Amino acid sequence: MSAVPATPPLAGDPVKVASYRVLGRLGEGGQGVVYLGESPRGEKVAVKMLRYDPARDHGTGGLAGFAREIELTRRVKAFCTANVLETGDLDGVPYIVSEYVDGPSLAQVIARRGPLRGAELRRLAIGTLTALAAIHQAGVVHRDFKPGNVLLGRDGPRVIDFGIARGLEAGERGSGELVGTPPYMAPEQFSEAGSGAPADLFAWAATIVAAGTGRPPFGSASTPVVVSRILTAEPEVGDLRGDLRELVLRCLAKDPAERPAAPHALLTLLGHPVPPRRLLATGQESAAPPPAPVTGEVRGEVPGEVAGAGSGGPRAGARRRPRYGAAAAALAVLAAGGAAYLLARPPAGQAGQITGQAGQVTGQVTGQVATSAPGRPAQPLTAPMRTSSAATVRLPDWPITVYDHPEDPMWVSSAFGAAAGSVAGSPAYVRDPRSGTFTYFGSFQTPVVSPGGAYVAALTLGNLARTDFNELRLVDRRTGEDVRLRTSDKPGDTTDLRWSDDERLLLTVHQGAGKKRRAKGFVVVDPVTRAVTVRDVPGGGPGPYVWGPGGSVLHQGEDGTVRAHDLTGARLRSFAGVGDLFAVNAATVPRYGTVFGTRCPPPRRGLCLWDAVTGERAAEVPLGDGVEFDGWLDRDHYLARTSGGGVTKVVMADLAGEPVRTLAEGPAKEFGTVTIRLTRR
Repeated sequence: MSAVPATPPLAGDPVKVASYRVLGRLGEGGQGVVYLGESPRGEKVAVKMLRYDPARDHGTGGLAGFAREIELTRRVKAFCTANVLETGDLDGVPYIVSEYVDGPSLAQVIARRGPLRGAELRRLAIGTLTALAAIHQAGVVHRDFKPGNVLLGRDGPRVIDFGIARGLEAGERGSGELVGTPPYMAPEQFSEAGSGAPADLFAWAATIVAAGTGRPPFGSASTPVVVSRILTAEPEVGDLRGDLRELVLRCLAKDPAERPAAPHALLTLLGHPVPPRRLLATGQESAAPPPAPVTGEVRGEVPGEVAGAGSGGPRAGARRRPRYGAAAAALAVLAAGGAAYLLARPPAGQAGQITGQAGQVTGQVTGQVATSAPGRPAQPLTAPMRTSSAATVRLPDWPITVYDHPEDPMWVSSAFGAAAGSVAGSPAYVRDPRSGTFTYFGSFQTPVVSPGGAYVAALTLGNLARTDFNELRLVDRRTGEDVRLRTSDKPGDTTDLRWSDDERLLLTVHQGAGKKRRAKGFVVVDPVTRAVTVRDVPGGGPGPYVWGPGGSVLHQGEDGTVRAHDLTGARLRSFAGVGDLFAVNAATVPRYGTVFGTRCPPPRRGLCLWDAVTGERAAEVPLGDGVEFDGWLDRDHYLARTSGGGVTKVVMADLAGEPVRTLAEGPAKEFGTVTIRLTRR
């Protein structure tokens, strides 16, 4: 059960318990003696012999009743717990045999090297909540959760010692006895209310405070003093920050009804929806230490730390929450420059996709990841947007109004950014395709819903702090799977998510900061096979890669030339002197052909459209003062962003440059910190 060396057995200690040979003593406490044992196959186990008092334990239930309660521990699934292998009694003394965890207890670690910090503390919090969720799911309440009953194994934290565990129904009844360790006991445990699952959440919170500060929230003075503080005083949680602090305070509520259940508390720290069948597995994966780096250019899934609420994941979430403006700026880096992004796509069956920054149209990507499709252009945009709105929706956490029409082929599907006064700090939301409501996705993340809505991809702020590699979060909305894919290695950041269709996702690899920031290549992800292809391309400029026709990608180099590459990174053609490339994918507009857009070269000021194959100028579209081109909506309208009078609007404009309809609007200050995206319904 721990890394503490076993001491030789004492006279009277058992030589064998069931089929397990006793090798020595690991420790002794108020509930019994723990021995190091060995199975017939030579595997180490922990054997706990419990002190049993018929008058105290289960009243008239006797040893059989006590044994039935102990047997409940075998129901607990082995997620962040020491797996119970066997229970029984030896000459009237109950015992529990569990797996041996090679690691010190949390209490020992705190005593030896002080409080835990950062990602280590967050992994501990997630792992121990996962264990409590598993324990409670089995119908068991622990009743003595504390640092001494948490072991820090090589694969993450493990909760142990179910020797005084009871069924939830039994645990919720008052028994007239005081069971537990006072600094970690809930107020109701000192009354006839008994000890139920909410008391475990109180003890969990006290344990996390002790882990993060070095002392429990109500101190460790004499028992009467500690009990008085638990019953009447406010907890002291030190410098815990962000969502972890908020959750700990909720769990330390005096009223057990105000404490969250373990699964809900776990979801809070994970920061994103997880299917119930995957919750414990996801928690255990997130509690494990970071995996060793995986090498290779084409990669599959790499389990990593789950992006957490109030953070980009455990690494970021355990640090201080960034300031309002800093959070927006950091998210803008992941979102390629901070311009408002919107996504859209033509109807099913059409290859042209409006994706990327503020509604960008792409060509279809077919074939293998490493090759481009043979010269197939983006399909024309035919599904029209309505020219008026019929409904309004207010974005959560921001004073921004979205104007919808039920017959629109696309809608605002996600939003993220810094939000003043929000509990989540920099929340992210995705829109439920059935109800139309925005649901919380996590914090410090950049969710992008795929065309058709089958997937949500996101980058997290935690990537900016990593020194090994970048990760992409990918959620399959049809199956509920939520995975982490390793993308590019450090140095450099993976930024700027843009879909072609449900089969391909394009990201840019940027390196450097500020004016020295340059693209060094791109990443293509297949969400079906989860294959990740990384391509290094020298000579990149500061902007992102966008989808071009025929499965190609476009990028403007440091020399100002726009180049088309196939998906191996090989150059296909170059376009010099075309102006500044908009971060908008190529599209087929009926009257102009398959085009990409730039801000026209001086002295002209409008939107120039260029044939994506020949490089000939196809048209010039007017752009008014303060108007930014953000992509295509349909064959006759483009998406634009305007600011004036302290208000920012996302509008639909016609090909004469005239606004036709407002799609979203809000105060310029707040709109400057939030990114919204559109996608085809």
